[in-house]
Amino acid sequence: MSAFVESSCGPALRRDWHELPGTPHWRRWAVVGASSRIEGKLYVSVAPEALPEAVATIAALARAPSIAAFKVAAGAAGICRPDRLVVYVSAFEDLPNLGALVRGRLAGCPADGVPFTAALTPDGMLSWAVDRPSGASWRQWLAGRLAQHLHVAADAGVPGPGRFAVDRLGLDGVDTVRWTPVMV
Repeated sequence: MSAFVESSCGPALRRDWHELPGTPHWRRWAVVGASSRIEGKLYVSVAPEALPEAVATIAALARAPSIAAFKVAAGAAGICRPDRLVVYVSAFEDLPNLGALVRGRLAGCPADGVPFTAALTPDGMLSWAVDRPSGASWRQWLAGRLAQHLHVAADAGVPGPGRFAVDRLGLDGVDTVRWTPVMV
């Protein structure tokens, strides 16, 4: 992936983005001069073979409304994740329009889908989430709460522990149909 990013996205990345410190699993970029505020994220879950095209598409969209940053999986383990490309936006209300723009540019790409996120496309290619106010990842927080509820159900011998856990997520403020926070 690194060779692809440097060769096909290099000019756009050098002009419009600055690379942030990486992690063992991610390479990350921010739009030069963009707001550091993050209100949501767009998951671009194309199949691994379509990831180079998706990264090039995002790199070319630096001037689209409210795009602030993106990260792409670094290495084989990250590329095997469904959330291998994540775009961060500074204005939540811009997610649908950004999704439509990305969808048009990636039409025909095979998709995977990211669990526990709100779908923007029926094939799972695009979805969104909003991290917790504490800064915790939405999906990480959700999986942790689900595990806690399953553990409680198992300890109590509750029949149908999966249904119990999902119902408890609803009490935690999760819309378990769309996998979004319940908006009050």
